[in-house]
Amino acid sequence: MSEITFSNETVQYINMASKYSKANIKDCLVEDDRIIFVVEKGQLGIAIGSKAKNLEKLRTLFKKNIKFVEFDDDKERFIRNLCKPYQINNIIIEGDENSSMVRVRIEVSPRDKSKLIGKGGRNINMIRKLAQRHHPIKDVQIK
Repeated sequence: MSEITFSNETVQYINMASKYSKANIKDCLVEDDRIIFVVEKGQLGIAIGSKAKNLEKLRTLFKKNIKFVEFDDDKERFIRNLCKPYQINNIIIEGDENSSMVRVRIEVSPRDKSKLIGKGGRNINMIRKLAQRHHPIKDVQIK
């Protein structure tokens, strides 16, 4: 788990998203054409809004794809949230829970595997980054 530092741009994205969605945003990851916001547990519905109106408003405002992910103190549940909407068969956590040597292996159906990895590995890299920022995880792999 690393200390999270935000650029001025990221802070602006968080402030705007908080203002429009009224959700408590814990983290934000900005990549080329998309922004992933991590919201406090129980705030996902508030963040997305009725009929996804907050999501659409933010897409229009930032001119990027927007994804909201719900935070969870439990590593396995947080990884599952990061992997949505794909069907996860199993999550295997290997290593000492009290150290940063924990490895996570995600077992996914063959039809969802390439989608979860993403073009050029962009989805798995996002999952890996966010998992490491919020939990003591060394690596995340897809099996």
